[in-house]
Amino acid sequence: MLEEIVRFTRDHHRFAVTSHARPDGDSIGSELGLALALEALGKTVTIVNADPVPRVYRWLPGAERVRIVDRLEGSWDAVYVLECNDLNRPGVRGLDRYPVVNIDHHARTEPFGTFNWVDSGAAAVAEMVYRLLRELEVAVTPEIATNLYVAILTDTGSFRYSGTHAGTFRTAARLTEAGADPGRIAQQVYMNQPRSRVGLLVKVLDTLEIHPSGRIASIYLSQAMLAEAGATEEDAEGLVNYALGLEGIRMAVLVRQDKTGQVRVSLRSKGDYDVGFVASRLGGGGHRNAAGLRMQGDTGRVSAEVLGRLERLLDPVDQGSPAS
Repeated sequence: MLEEIVRFTRDHHRFAVTSHARPDGDSIGSELGLALALEALGKTVTIVNADPVPRVYRWLPGAERVRIVDRLEGSWDAVYVLECNDLNRPGVRGLDRYPVVNIDHHARTEPFGTFNWVDSGAAAVAEMVYRLLRELEVAVTPEIATNLYVAILTDTGSFRYSGTHAGTFRTAARLTEAGADPGRIAQQVYMNQPRSRVGLLVKVLDTLEIHPSGRIASIYLSQAMLAEAGATEEDAEGLVNYALGLEGIRMAVLVRQDKTGQVRVSLRSKGDYDVGFVASRLGGGGHRNAAGLRMQGDTGRVSAEVLGRLERLLDPVDQGSPAS
């Protein structure tokens, strides 16, 4: 499939690039890296997203070029859809009017594009984008390298998640050789947090509850807590990892209300605890150790449903067989 995408890219000239709604480091970094590379090949490129670039990534080279739209318009030879498990995930309408190049690394992604390149062995979509650029023989500039390095760094949890492998470090090394600055990038991403996020963290951790098993932790976030902290939804990203970091905890849950009345759930785990399986059964998706979902209903009912399913993961894993 990679060879087909390479041929198609070489033979065409006008491309749109998008990724999932509520973008994260992997989606933003991969979009920007791919777009800059396509332009280096003389292509015409536009980047369209349903939601703005998060504040923590607005310093990335080319971030100011991301257009916020609810529908893709214009004449495009194809649209590259990155890190999405279906064509609704970007939140941008009209994508089905164009040939779609689907590039993703989620194990449960079903084919939805004209070209479907899904590699669940990739730690981040940016690894796949880097492979594509090498096949296209694009010179990786410091700007491209910075974007792709940020994408890999954030989607591997700073190289901590179980999907990280030797090839991940080789790619990171090549990007560093091409001009990515690991020290500067780490400072921008992890040591430049707004005070509103810290205030929100204090409130969220005050809701921490430990499951009777001692292996599941849950935290809660309301719209009122966001308002009291002067924070935004963006400030809540990654808070679930604080619960997962506790000694003895194997799975963590963040349950939050959103402005539409839906309940959003973020799931994280360690080792063989497959929270991606739980998310997929409840209409969501993600990876084995990091996943999410949305449900209708009150937070209490949603919490009970999710925790009940997580409980059923405990015994199979603890007896030595991966839960699935």
